Amino acid sequence: MTERARQRVVTPGRSFLALNLALVISLTLFRWGSVSFSVAPPVDLLQASNGRADERTCINCHVQAEQFHATGHAQALSRASSPDSLKLLARLGDSDQARDEGTIVDIRFDIPHARNSSDGSASEVTLDWCFGSGRHARTWVTTLGDSQGATDLNEFRWTWYREVNGFDVTPGQPDKHFDTHLGPFGVLYDHPKARRCFACHTSHLPIDDGRLRLEDVETGVNCQRCHGPRADHIASDGEIRDDFWKTASPAEAVDRCAQCHRRPEEVEVDEIRADNPELARFQPIGLVQSKCFTASKNLTCTTCHDPHLPLEAQDSLGDWQCLQCHSTSQPEHRLCGAGQGDDCLQCHMPKVRSVDPIRFTDHWIRVR
Repeated sequence: MTERARQRVVTPGRSFLALNLALVISLTLFRWGSVSFSVAPPVDLLQASNGRADERTCINCHVQAEQFHATGHAQALSRASSPDSLKLLARLGDSDQARDEGTIVDIRFDIPHARNSSDGSASEVTLDWCFGSGRHARTWVTTLGDSQGATDLNEFRWTWYREVNGFDVTPGQPDKHFDTHLGPFGVLYDHPKARRCFACHTSHLPIDDGRLRLEDVETGVNCQRCHGPRADHIASDGEIRDDFWKTASPAEAVDRCAQCHRRPEEVEVDEIRADNPELARFQPIGLVQSKCFTASKNLTCTTCHDPHLPLEAQDSLGDWQCLQCHSTSQPEHRLCGAGQGDDCLQCHMPKVRSVDPIRFTDHWIRVR
């Protein structure tokens, strides 16, 4: 890296980090408390090819790009034929549940084929894509064309979970599979659902009349998914910049993450309650209920997380985040009423079992 390039590098800090979590699908208006604003940008950014730069060029100037390939966002989607995916699928035979239902995975020429013989006759589908980085879980899908030429997907019935290092039923699927042709292999979703699933796990998703051009997809969430197309930024030697992350309000910044990690209006009102463990899976919903968010002027997801780094390289489990506000130097904030001086997260942001067998950190920060 040249000295001039080094001078342009933005080093992530604890109070503000430039890159956030994934963008998403639609352009809507919504309200959190008294805050109302438009969501940006729309799904067209996922489809448009104009203005996109080669992602590999980011590392020439930005040190943040050096480890980004190892993040969960970068690994959010892969081909089912990838080595890591095949290694996991080869272990489906160890699952008593899958064997009891008559489902196995047969890998031929590095292509995984799910087979089922529960009704006495064998049926088979090809697994095409693997969703998830594997930090919590991995789920596979089969893509299918409908009668109109649009892309549907069949979500595989069996998900691999890191916590148990094994397979169990995919979240949201019934305890007993549907009695249909594809039922033993999971749940069939139509094109709008397929589009939403891929939109949050990709950075470029071209679509032709309802058909997802998956041969041209950019897998995972990359720099341009959160910063927008950067060809002009590179052509101008960094002079043309995207200042969203410097100028956005806390609500706007959190919303950028919530477009994929879920917004409050995307769940039923009666589900937004402190005793609902399912909310832990959707961190922005809990976060915006917290007094830490509603009473703060600058709290966002990136106050505590550096999305440029893999989780194991982040200091997101310490107390420095809390002490930015709750410290003796700021007497207007109370310190721990229980007299504890460390490990704030254990009491105020514990891990809860949201989707069996997955635990998520509860971001509804509160006294419990």
